Amino acid sequence: MGTRSRYDRDRPVGEHEAAEATEMHRLAELLDQRPAAAGMSRPLAGQVGQVLHMTANEIGAGRGVAIGVRRAVRGLADAVRQELDPRP
Repeated sequence: MGTRSRYDRDRPVGEHEAAEATEMHRLAELLDQRPAAAGMSRPLAGQVGQVLHMTANEIGAGRGVAIGVRRAVRGLADAVRQELDPRP
């Protein structure tokens, strides 16, 4: 008999989701390398990076992320991206 655990419900990952996961991983790595560029202390950047990495892991594995959480993390990723953008 199967379980109802979300970890047992992996599904194929599309190109869009794979690209989104890769981008989140890249942003997290940039934060780890240059936290001050995003206006963050190292501990804060580390925690934000962990949120990005963990969400990217879930998306990249084809597991569902609650829509509210996914929207919040996308907003977080956009804010980090804007802070790291060297253009004025």
